[in-house]
Amino acid sequence: MPVSLNYIVKRLFWSILVLIGVIVFSYLVIILSPGDPATKWAGNPRGVNATLAIEAARRELGLDKPLHIQVFEFLVKVFTGNLGTSIAYKQPVFTILYSNLAATLELLFCSYVIVLPIGIFLGVYSALHRDELIDDVLQTFGTVTANTPAFWLAAIVFLMLVSSGHPVYGRIDTRLALETGFQPMTGLYLLDSILQGNMVVFVDVLIKLIPPALIVGVYPLGLSIRLTRTLMAESLTEDFVRAAVAWGVRKRRIIWKYAFRASIPPLVQVSGLAFAYSLIDAMVVEYAVFGREGLGRLLVDALNYSDFKLAIGLLIIVTVFYLVINTLADLIQALIDPRVRL
Repeated sequence: MPVSLNYIVKRLFWSILVLIGVIVFSYLVIILSPGDPATKWAGNPRGVNATLAIEAARRELGLDKPLHIQVFEFLVKVFTGNLGTSIAYKQPVFTILYSNLAATLELLFCSYVIVLPIGIFLGVYSALHRDELIDDVLQTFGTVTANTPAFWLAAIVFLMLVSSGHPVYGRIDTRLALETGFQPMTGLYLLDSILQGNMVVFVDVLIKLIPPALIVGVYPLGLSIRLTRTLMAESLTEDFVRAAVAWGVRKRRIIWKYAFRASIPPLVQVSGLAFAYSLIDAMVVEYAVFGREGLGRLLVDALNYSDFKLAIGLLIIVTVFYLVINTLADLIQALIDPRVRL
């Protein structure tokens, strides 16, 4: 077995400790920061009864208790699936997080489905033409794209699209959704429109999704080009590849079955880390530039309304996302590479 039960238990144990640390640290930082959540919860009251309303709000939010009691009770609520009610939205925090997480993940998955195959293909092509002009061009392109700020690029692309009359703001045309009777089911609009057979909405959602998805994919595109090129260049010089050439194995088979297959495990691990990192780019690009629903919008609202429960919920989501993706990347690498033992 490439993956032992002991590894899984240890990984789960340390992941829970990391999550607890993030929750405690986030709670303390947010609660001790300027701004009173109770005032926001009470609706910024004015007049002679304002103090009474704020005190009532503090009791309702549990902010009147000692700090260590607050932290402990909040931890218990989190691990029992109850983050309470959002100050900004007046709805359960987990409900809000789920609907907006689906929007961000749809953008992120679409981005990787588009750019990762392109990056891998260009990386392989570059490795097959080492020390040639096309190799230098592709390596330069990979370096530039991997280091291009997503927000800056998103702003430029958005202005170009808007000036040319392309409707790219938002996630869906609300009027079109009402006219066609579109009803979100899973929160993934592409999937929902397909399940409902609503191809008009599908096309509208796809048109609005592709520009931010391509921008979010700029970093993983450059990274996959450079990483694939490096891994393939090393694999092509290995003895097993030379032996396959000597035996007269077809070139395409040597490239994809032998050389590329040996490059898959490290490529999977690094791609997993890049995928987790791209979540932050997606949050910035989707709301700050393209006005889409998602975790980015929730973060802004949480800060504006001193919504500490929503803010901590977002940090929990991001932390769990990182832990899950990194763990999956390690497990997949162990499953496909017999040399790795966990």
